[in-house]
Amino acid sequence: MKITDVKAFALSFKLENAPRRGVGQPIKKDTVIVRVKTEDGIVGYGEAHHALAPTLVADLVNTNLAPIVVGCNAMEVEEIWNRIYLKQGQTHGPGNALYKAMSGVDVALWDVRGKALKQPVYRLLGGARKKTRAYAGGVCMGFKPPPALLEEAQSFVDKGFTAIKLRMGDSVKNDLERVRAVRKGLGDAIDIAVDMNTRYSFLDMQRALPGFEECRVFWIEEPFAPDAIADYTHFNARTHVPLAAGENHFLRYQARELLEKKAVDVIQPDPCKAGGITETKKIADLAAAFRRAFAPHVGMSAIDSAACVHLLCATSNALIYEADGAAFNPFRDDLCSGYPKVVDGYIEPSEAPGLGLEVDESMFAKWPGIAGPCYV
Repeated sequence: MKITDVKAFALSFKLENAPRRGVGQPIKKDTVIVRVKTEDGIVGYGEAHHALAPTLVADLVNTNLAPIVVGCNAMEVEEIWNRIYLKQGQTHGPGNALYKAMSGVDVALWDVRGKALKQPVYRLLGGARKKTRAYAGGVCMGFKPPPALLEEAQSFVDKGFTAIKLRMGDSVKNDLERVRAVRKGLGDAIDIAVDMNTRYSFLDMQRALPGFEECRVFWIEEPFAPDAIADYTHFNARTHVPLAAGENHFLRYQARELLEKKAVDVIQPDPCKAGGITETKKIADLAAAFRRAFAPHVGMSAIDSAACVHLLCATSNALIYEADGAAFNPFRDDLCSGYPKVVDGYIEPSEAPGLGLEVDESMFAKWPGIAGPCYV
């Protein structure tokens, strides 16, 4: 089943008055959709993370990866993954942007395979259809006054969620005020994770940790920069609260370092960042060998979200699914039909072939990519 065409499309939509987060003030949201066509007429879609440079990632797919992939057998996902890695990633390559670009190609190939074999992706991965608990995360619950944040958190509980994630990384004082207010308001029955978006220093964590323990948080996500492995290891050995990270660690090789150095208890690779479904499955299985949990980070569109649902059904250490709680996200709501929804706090994959989605390509023209970073 020869691949005849590979093309990436950068998509963006502008935001106004979005709550600030640890990574900055959001001004737009971006993603990159990758389309793969075969000589048999099968079309598959994947998502590549925007890397704060969506048009650059799309160009990387179109100019560097497409010539490597076109002409290959679409069923040979491992072979194609290795071809890309050896020719573009192992030496002299464009760094982490390459892994995000190749992720989109890989996810699209799994969609193609599923459609060709008339099977959902989770079944091709050896999994079984099952419900996975979900938490309200994604692009929501940013820096707000505690009463407004509690109101937003309560709205997700009212929809059936039993777990939420708060955006931290402001100041230790403000972060603790917010999580204490939400814990007090929601009570003990709801799990509350906190995410610093890598904005804490070693001293910030020393000051904040007792408060997070007091509030019995579900996990502490990405307190430090990705290369601060020693800081992760230091605090993970000194608290009963799990540390979580991995969305900014790429491929199985960086994940291996997190696990070998006991830096995290929850590994969070993203299929649109970490090398696609092929590589994310390897990372999850590697974590299982260390008896650590797998809770994938979810990207912007329904495509990456569906990939995560399928992976969670095919891994022995699946913990929880991240549901994007943004009030407005056309990449989630309008780009695709067939996307599974969270019902009573749980989600399960579609039984349709591939990722189970139908992509509306008219959205490519409606939301053209805007160059530049999405945070200021």
